[in-house]
Amino acid sequence: MTINFYKRNYIEGLFLSSGIISSEDHTMRLLVNTLKILRYEYGFNGYVHLKLIPGADAVLIEEASLLADRVSSNIELPSSRSLVLLAPQKSRESVLRPLQIARDFSLEQGRKPIGMSTQLIIGATPESDLEILRLSSALYAQALLKRVYYSAYIPANTHTLLRARHSAAAVARTSALSGRLADAFLWLWI
Repeated sequence: MTINFYKRNYIEGLFLSSGIISSEDHTMRLLVNTLKILRYEYGFNGYVHLKLIPGADAVLIEEASLLADRVSSNIELPSSRSLVLLAPQKSRESVLRPLQIARDFSLEQGRKPIGMSTQLIIGATPESDLEILRLSSALYAQALLKRVYYSAYIPANTHTLLRARHSAAAVARTSALSGRLADAFLWLWI
């Protein structure tokens, strides 16, 4: 389908991602093999944004970095304490490691750093705007990211670990946060 859409000029690129299938390495290998088929067998020269799998072997991440135009690894939550609370199988180190490997590998190859991004869910946990800005700023300073995408947390259930009992004002604050963060970064760079 991708090749047919590409040949008809319906698309210029694709986002390639997956949930974990069997293991991190198995999943990353499937993503790399898919990208190899697209690039080498079908001659797909379009833009590819590839989701790196935290915990995958460095060799697979390096291979993915050669084939993709942009890679990402979702940090998801703005602090280590929030990850421990809501995603205990993840750690800050595990989600940042693929980005560090991709950055270092692209530099070792004499290439400019590959484009990298991440996503943060804002409002599910109590981090302040300042904490979120500090995290984003540190990631930019380490040349780990070209973009941080902010997604507002929208309560979908009433689990006690989630901030599902927001007031209308708190939900409005969360929804507006992405714009405020973008404005803050724009102001910082001017």
